[in-house]
Amino acid sequence: MGVIKLLKRTFRPTRDIVYTFLGLLYDFNRFYKYGGWTANLNNSFQRNYKVVKKYHSIEKSLSFRNRKQGSGWEAVEELVYLLENIKDHEVLGFHEKVSINVLQKFLDVEPGLNDNHAACRRKASELIRKFNLSGNKTGGVKTYSIDTLKKGTLENPENFFLTRSSVRDFSSAKVKNEDVCRAISLAQKTPSVCNRQSSHVYQITDKNLIERALRYQNGNTGFGHTIPCLLIITSDLQAFDTSGERYQHSIDGGMFSMSLIMAFHSIGLSTCCLNWNCSGSNDLKLRKSIDIKAEHTVIMMLAVGYPRDKIKTCASERRPLTEVITQL
Repeated sequence: MGVIKLLKRTFRPTRDIVYTFLGLLYDFNRFYKYGGWTANLNNSFQRNYKVVKKYHSIEKSLSFRNRKQGSGWEAVEELVYLLENIKDHEVLGFHEKVSINVLQKFLDVEPGLNDNHAACRRKASELIRKFNLSGNKTGGVKTYSIDTLKKGTLENPENFFLTRSSVRDFSSAKVKNEDVCRAISLAQKTPSVCNRQSSHVYQITDKNLIERALRYQNGNTGFGHTIPCLLIITSDLQAFDTSGERYQHSIDGGMFSMSLIMAFHSIGLSTCCLNWNCSGSNDLKLRKSIDIKAEHTVIMMLAVGYPRDKIKTCASERRPLTEVITQL
């Protein structure tokens, strides 16, 4: 072994620790700059994320089978406070519109018997009248029958899950925009913390733009030039506002990414995950090449395309179940 290679191998652990520290500093700086912790209620995006967090708490209260009368008022008070920050000239955001309807549904089931909440009830009623969204039927709770839930049961789930593989050999067919939109729409059902739905997808089909984006990704050698559609999956840091949520953008973004992968598989398209665990410098280079909002954290890239009639994929053997599960 050459001296240079020996030195590299010897000092690689130290190098990795230093790079990890620098990466953590970069991540901290991004959370400091763009996270929702600033509670800037003049920022409609941040306010909408906080609004959905509160009205979803009210929805959960309304959904309990043995709901206690009077539960949920603390979330109502916080929601009213948030909605009072909307300026008269502002257009209501999606979640703000839903929240008004949730407020009305909450007041409908809470008779005015407790004077402790009279002031909050009055403010909530004033907001409902002010925004006048009587035609809005969104939000609240839904009633499902067991038959409805059973519609999602697969006759042979193994046929679905075990046939998905990462594909690196796409046909030359152009990916239909309606297929991409359909898959993203399906993936929107992914659970997210307090239903905040922070995920955002950038879709690229231009060959030059795909090449520029992949320049900074370390796993597309040998097939990157054949990718017909590249998605950059991100998560909005503005959605997360506490120290306990410092990693939540990665968790929610990862769950959304997996849902999207399986959604594509369900409609006949193939995908290949392209890892974006990279240095801060590479992340900055990507942002200079591709117009990604500063507050959006890149979770991963996803190559999407129609598979050829006959393809080769990695065997990617799975560990035995005994190594994956611990039964307590």
